[in-house]
Amino acid sequence: MVTSHPIRRGVACPGCPHRAAYVACREALGRGRARVICGDAGCAAVGSMHPAACTCVGGEEALLDRYKAPVPQGGTPQEPSCEACIHFVPDAALARDDESAELAGLSAEGRVTILAVLASSRAFLTREAIEGLAERALALGCGDAVIVDPFDSQRAAGVLCGALARPGVHAVVFASPCAQIQRGEYEAEPAEIDAYACMSCHRCQQITGCPAISFEPPVFRIDADACAGCDLCVECCRTHVIYSPRSRMTPEERSRARYAAASQ
Repeated sequence: MVTSHPIRRGVACPGCPHRAAYVACREALGRGRARVICGDAGCAAVGSMHPAACTCVGGEEALLDRYKAPVPQGGTPQEPSCEACIHFVPDAALARDDESAELAGLSAEGRVTILAVLASSRAFLTREAIEGLAERALALGCGDAVIVDPFDSQRAAGVLCGALARPGVHAVVFASPCAQIQRGEYEAEPAEIDAYACMSCHRCQQITGCPAISFEPPVFRIDADACAGCDLCVECCRTHVIYSPRSRMTPEERSRARYAAASQ
């Protein structure tokens, strides 16, 4: 992977699949006082991080308190704390036995609760290991569990919207390897912003908060050395001025390339 961007505590790296998972959840859930995204979207490298910090320029330290929604408390399965809750949990945390107590009250968090499992670390690169996380979620009380690539935005949106339409507790396992462990012969060619066509709308940075994107007046630019080739910004650009060398690849092909790079 071509990257010179250092790992920073509390800041999601360029190409982080946790960022893509949060963007998908935020878009599917929408806004409202009774709609909550909470939990931990961090990893061993960057530390604990509120899910909203994934797309905050500056990360956890820069995230305003009003965006740090806590895990809903005080509800019961009969009278949940909110209408809809998406509760993030890292793969390693879900795999630990001591996590059972913390997640035992999922049904009391929301009328609809989604356990968003982030399967990205080196220990969860195989299908068997990922399916093990889904089985673990079922054992903790989730009614169903679906595995999805967070960078496959259309399928992720469909899975999330379908789950949010059904009362109960559901699990969505967001499976894609950490950008920092993609090595070998694979080189993620960077996405590129057309400086002549960019409208400076700020949408790419506001939605993704990616450290590889910066505003260099009068336009936005992508640091070619830092870009991990996740192409999340490409999908966010409504004026279609961000180009990717992977535009002809299917989501499945891009996913296979990422896993092949992480398995070197």
